[in-house]
Amino acid sequence: MDKLYYTPQEVAGMLEVSVDTVLAKIHRDEIPALRVSARIFRVPVVAFDLWRSGFVPTRRRVGIGQATKRVAIGTGESLPERVQSLRR
Repeated sequence: MDKLYYTPQEVAGMLEVSVDTVLAKIHRDEIPALRVSARIFRVPVVAFDLWRSGFVPTRRRVGIGQATKRVAIGTGESLPERVQSLRR
């Protein structure tokens, strides 16, 4: 199975720069990457190959929140009860 993601260490090796340089470029949105957790990033192989060829993707952000429109559901189905968030 082909690899889907590179680690920042692997990208640093391919670009012949330090891992700190790769992470700085990720934080500045110069290298396309996905944030897996607070300190872990992965670089999609396809996005990295496109980036190396000069392609600059449009930056998109995904937000999680309440739907603005009512969701159509099937007969006999119901939406779960809303749970109070632990955040304050």
